[in-house]
Amino acid sequence: MPDAENSLLPVSVSEQLRKFDSDRFLSALFAPTDVRPHLLALYALDWELKRIPGLVSEPMLGAIRFQWWRDTIGAIYQGEHPGHELVPALAAAIETGNLPPEDFHHWLDAREDEMSELPFVDLASMEAHARRADGTIMSMAGQLVGGDESNNELAPYAAAYGLVDLLKRCGAAAGRRSIFLPADQIDGNEEAVFSGRLTDQVSTAFTVVARHARETLNTARKTSVSRNLVAAGLHAGLVPGYTRLFAQKDFDPFRSPPDIPAYRRQISLMARAMRGRI
Repeated sequence: MPDAENSLLPVSVSEQLRKFDSDRFLSALFAPTDVRPHLLALYALDWELKRIPGLVSEPMLGAIRFQWWRDTIGAIYQGEHPGHELVPALAAAIETGNLPPEDFHHWLDAREDEMSELPFVDLASMEAHARRADGTIMSMAGQLVGGDESNNELAPYAAAYGLVDLLKRCGAAAGRRSIFLPADQIDGNEEAVFSGRLTDQVSTAFTVVARHARETLNTARKTSVSRNLVAAGLHAGLVPGYTRLFAQKDFDPFRSPPDIPAYRRQISLMARAMRGRI
């Protein structure tokens, strides 16, 4: 973990990331020490945005919270620091990476869309959502670790991880009547998803999305990523482990949190960081 004295990110926030977004927390530890706090600031903001739907009792209240973040980020670009513990760290990340404000708009719009009760139309629309959210975040992370170097090469890695992340959060989303699966795959089984019943159709939907995430990653790996960009997308290297988990016949993502032991993830990330490959 970055030294609290050398980071604008509160220690309490770092601890929350370690607990609730440990994939990206662990991957950030392999970034240069001067960049690490900026990556953690982005990931902390994403964790704040992801949890909004579960904190509100109706979509309008969620929309108000998302608008507050839009206004807050807009204020940062105006040189102001509204009162939130993340603001100083976000301001430092924005300045260091020269991060464009439109990226934050795309990111927040994507996360706000996750409050909808409607499933994704199909797998293509689910992937497009992953690219809007995780793709934007990974692109900004790439700007922080790689400077002016183009990081479009990270996009497919972000799509692969974003799809898996949606599957990991599907159980929690279902509890608030949101569906993080393609409609054409669940074939009218919306109520089964809402009640946490893993019907054959719903199980197949998980498998189809997980397989596509793995294939997307495999395709991305055919082209090497610049070594100085690896830290921005390192967590995508965990996709195969999660897809194997979803492929197990006795695995029920509604009953068991999709997780890989931390020591296994640490070993996997360390090996990939040493090789300079995601």
